[in-house]
Amino acid sequence: MNKINIKRMLLAGLAMFVMWIAIEILLEGVIADLIFGMSTMEMLAEEIEFREWSALNFWINTIIPILNCTVLIWLYASLRPMYGVGTRTALITSAFGIILGFALFINFVNLGLLPLKATLIEAVFEAIEFPIAMLTGAAIYEGQEKWVQPAE
Repeated sequence: MNKINIKRMLLAGLAMFVMWIAIEILLEGVIADLIFGMSTMEMLAEEIEFREWSALNFWINTIIPILNCTVLIWLYASLRPMYGVGTRTALITSAFGIILGFALFINFVNLGLLPLKATLIEAVFEAIEFPIAMLTGAAIYEGQEKWVQPAE
């Protein structure tokens, strides 16, 4: 239980990333459009001028979140000896990520880099996306045999 399975960690990090993107498309695109009449990206675009992206920008914008997801799976795996395998530890790990993310949001709003309204909406969506993605990644890390334990 104390040894981190690197292959599973990498696979779980990728799975967490894919789930995060899927939920983000649903929440920040579809649901936001239904509730606010525009996606969160459109809300941000109203107040922030985005520059044209190169292929390098797209690669960086993909690699960094995959790296972040993999580091969070590593944190989950590291916390397992203390909190056990499963949902509780995954949610504790997601709480760390949410706190760090909110700190970044607060700092970006404080610096004037992000508008307050769109950032608050984004923060609410991230608080939903994060635990679901983390639970998915943790389940992949553990595999079916450990994640689904029979009731006693």
